[in-house]
Amino acid sequence: MPNRRDVVRRGAGLFAVGSAVGVGALAVRSDADETEAGRDRASSTTERERGRANVLVAGSLQKLATEVGRASVEAHGSVACRRLLEDGLRNPDAVALADPRLFAGLTERVTCFATNALVAAVRDGLADEYDDWRDLLADPGLSLGRTDPDRDPLGYRTVMALRLAGGIDAEEVLARTSVFPETGLLRTLESGGIDAAFAYRNMAVEHDLPHLALPDRIDFSNPEFADEYAEASVELENRTVTGAPIRYAANARTPRGEEWVRKLTSATETLEDAGFGVPESYPRQRDVSG
Repeated sequence: MPNRRDVVRRGAGLFAVGSAVGVGALAVRSDADETEAGRDRASSTTERERGRANVLVAGSLQKLATEVGRASVEAHGSVACRRLLEDGLRNPDAVALADPRLFAGLTERVTCFATNALVAAVRDGLADEYDDWRDLLADPGLSLGRTDPDRDPLGYRTVMALRLAGGIDAEEVLARTSVFPETGLLRTLESGGIDAAFAYRNMAVEHDLPHLALPDRIDFSNPEFADEYAEASVELENRTVTGAPIRYAANARTPRGEEWVRKLTSATETLEDAGFGVPESYPRQRDVSG
């Protein structure tokens, strides 16, 4: 299957054109990101009048966010969500992202409520052919997918995981991996557009797709490896991201949002059934003002 390095990401509004790690992004506006502010405000008002919270969430939270309370859910990569807030293009009741650090400058405190792990999701029938994720990457006949580091944490965590792995040419793997929006990555895999994709565990569970586990030391799931994770970094458009254990966090911006955040952060069983991890100490407040 031909390698599609230049992929138009309609949902994300970017073209894959290389990066500081061998893969970067040229930012262009998408229809979703350029929704007229007036229409957004009118839609938000209508939802709120109906008693439904208007929430902006990470792509990997899209399905779960609709199951934990009355909410109108909009999902993008977490970095893209932050930009929508910074640019004043969205004014939700609550926000839930896949990296607490993305809230810095937007609020002072957030509630951490779940963890996750990176995996290699594969199309049906392929998992039986590969016992190890390295064998999967070593097969040049397989088409691979991932997300954009400049749009979401899944993208930059994938880059860092490959760099931490050792024994593989991370830049070569990245160069032959097509880039998709987080909300469409596994739909592309399901439809046969790619053979495998770097995804979060909960995404593979949600789509009922087989997946190969990555070692704890590179899947960003284990706090015991925090020092090792921190050895990797990715240069983004306007900042450097350092590796850290995966944490999901939420912030309420209105009383209606507070109600939804309480339901989300206390839905331990629902989160675990969906493939997330929930430490005993969660939900837990975290300061992001520094």
